[in-house]
Amino acid sequence: MGMRILIPTDFSEYADAALGMASEIPDVTEAIILHVTEGKADGKVKEKLEEDRLFLTSNGMNARIRIVEQVKEPIDTMIRSVAEEERIDCIIAGARGRGKVGKFLLGSVSDNLLLNVSRDLLIMQYPRYVKNSRHPDIFDNLLIPIELSTISYEILAFVKSLNIRGQITLLHVTDSTDHAVIRKLRDELKDAADRINNGSSRYSISLLVLHGERVKTILSVAETLQATMILISRFGHLDYLKQAKIGSTVAGVAAEATIPVYIRYPEFTLRMEGRELLPSEFPLAEKLWEMYHQQKANPKTDRVFGTFAEGVLVSVARCRRHPDGSEVDSVFTPEAYRGHGFAKYAMDALIEACSEECLYMHSTEVLVGWYGRYGFEEIPEDALPKTIRERYAFALGNLEGSGVVPMMRKPGRL
Repeated sequence: MGMRILIPTDFSEYADAALGMASEIPDVTEAIILHVTEGKADGKVKEKLEEDRLFLTSNGMNARIRIVEQVKEPIDTMIRSVAEEERIDCIIAGARGRGKVGKFLLGSVSDNLLLNVSRDLLIMQYPRYVKNSRHPDIFDNLLIPIELSTISYEILAFVKSLNIRGQITLLHVTDSTDHAVIRKLRDELKDAADRINNGSSRYSISLLVLHGERVKTILSVAETLQATMILISRFGHLDYLKQAKIGSTVAGVAAEATIPVYIRYPEFTLRMEGRELLPSEFPLAEKLWEMYHQQKANPKTDRVFGTFAEGVLVSVARCRRHPDGSEVDSVFTPEAYRGHGFAKYAMDALIEACSEECLYMHSTEVLVGWYGRYGFEEIPEDALPKTIRERYAFALGNLEGSGVVPMMRKPGRL
């Protein structure tokens, strides 16, 4: 695997520390040293940049310099723009002191870089890593906290792709104190280790499953093991589902760690499943419906369908049998999970299972086109079965005025 890295510098000791750390990253195909100036770069600036470039080339790296003049945009925005333009895999940054991620890199750069960057970010958290000093390589003793989901498996594939040697510790922090749960998690962690080990003698792998608060436990283990770097995914799967810019655990670790933190921007595809819920799973749907008129599911009349992303129920739809017809309703995705198209999986499952029935529904005006893709067509209000029509009796025969559109789907597969 080849990496292209970007090293912004303001020539401070922290930037020099980041430069020294960058020289230890394996498989770098090109390193770009970036300096943002407020005006034209003078000879001293260019001389210092050339010195930094020669340092990297002396360590076997292909390195070049970019000087960008600051105009109106904030510096962190300019750094991200250069990263996009240069197709950078990882940005290397030096933090100004322990626990002050918001001040890392240049003096005017806020934590917007940490929050908004859409690629890997390696943060140098303390100044004792200086060029030409003696210290363990950052990849010598890795601590990798993982949550045992598709996202965490992606970070293991990333590690496997690197040409590194040394000690790797996989850590899973759990809320549970149940011994059976912890044994199961250890088995899953062992399976995860097998994904990167595969008989390799390049590194030794240790496994830890611990109960505790995640950030504090990760930092405590890092200190106890004298880890040289923490390698962590930018998101947990729930963070990703909720479209968080960065996971709360990662943000906490980045803010408090006293060793380098490599924040991996994962490249992965969510494990999706659309299926009918068992009656024993109805409480899961009702939990989501707490935010949608507090709907309840009745096993005698209802078939409930859901979208599961990484095993988490994120969207639901219901088909309710009335005495005179079947109604599709309570199609709902919580706001935190919107933007991924999750409702489609639940509706696909519902239509597949109920395709031989005549289905009725009350659609909001904005969703008429979406339901039309499933074969629903607009119908007059009086064409609704009496029981279903009476559910909207409050409209007094004026569903259109209430923003609701009656629809029907004839039996048959799409």
